[in-house]
Amino acid sequence: MILPARNIILRVMLWSLGLAAATGIATVFVQGGAFMWRVIGTEIAAAVSCGLMLACMRLIDREKARASGLFGMAAIVVEFCLALLLIWDLPRALGFWQLEERLWLTLVLLAVAALIAMPLLACTHRPGAQWSARVALRVVAVATAFLLISIWYDTPYGFEEHCAETGWAVFATGTILSLCLAGLGTPPARYWRWGGVLFALGALTLWLGGIWIGRGSDLGFATFTGLLAASAATAYAMICLTLPIKETQHWFRGALIAVAAITAALIELWVLADRSLVRAVDTSLLERCIAAAGIVTGCGTLALAVLSSLNRRVDVTPGDEAITDIVVICPRCRKKQSLAIGDAACAACGLRISTRVEEPRCPTCAYLLIGLTSDRCPECGTAIAS
Repeated sequence: MILPARNIILRVMLWSLGLAAATGIATVFVQGGAFMWRVIGTEIAAAVSCGLMLACMRLIDREKARASGLFGMAAIVVEFCLALLLIWDLPRALGFWQLEERLWLTLVLLAVAALIAMPLLACTHRPGAQWSARVALRVVAVATAFLLISIWYDTPYGFEEHCAETGWAVFATGTILSLCLAGLGTPPARYWRWGGVLFALGALTLWLGGIWIGRGSDLGFATFTGLLAASAATAYAMICLTLPIKETQHWFRGALIAVAAITAALIELWVLADRSLVRAVDTSLLERCIAAAGIVTGCGTLALAVLSSLNRRVDVTPGDEAITDIVVICPRCRKKQSLAIGDAACAACGLRISTRVEEPRCPTCAYLLIGLTSDRCPECGTAIAS
């Protein structure tokens, strides 16, 4: 009998843990040395990889999350191979002493990139989040590529340092740019989001110019921070606008967005004053105002998240039992009774009664919507008419 893939992975994980425990006990008593500890490390790495693989297989069962699960499984295989190279100290055995540190950095970088990319892949099919997720995926890929170049490419001219700085610049500004696209494709259009996109691209251009050309000035730095602050404020506003809240609470969201914009403006004013581009400004008072506005923005953001959670109640999980009968009241004799679905008759007066039951499903993904309390499908995000 062929075991399902889940059972095979579970058995491999259990055997790996058991062998790791047995080997560990043997190492303690017989003092097997480095070889035994490497065997233990291999078995633990195999068990952890199997556990993560099992979690990814659950994602594969869902059509919308299948790409995320497959990507996660591929990342686990790569991470396991890198872990084996480090556990068995293969680079040092081959005489490549500098590869060990690079392998560690690569392992950590790819793990972080995979953790960011997997939820983004799951969001590429959700209305309102698909464009933001797709752009963010490309940003992560480009930033990871530059960081990998900085890890593995070594020159005496500082090229790898420029690549590392470029990777972080692309990741920072690209994240802000992708957040500006939140809600794109769903009404209302909010065309002013494209201003934030242009601001982020402008900030990235100035940042890359400073990295690769190295010609900077106080005015250029102030322009860069201004563009970055404006794009960040736009991205923050778009995120706030995507959170579902009641109409009576819209004033709070608007006030919170205004405070965030004021915070960004105060930060830019502080930069101008610090670079002596603006006169007669009390920087100490300005710093207090920035701190106060930042505290209000942070606390308000948490409050907005709580309000959104309260407004989106947990949907009722429907049962798996098939519906075969229905309780009705006869419109002629008013007798309450249970009748089979379809054609039936009243047990008291004989009135013919025909009933039909249809489960509500999402028109896009056919997800069962019984007990739904929100206005969107929890599976794909499609708006559901009430």
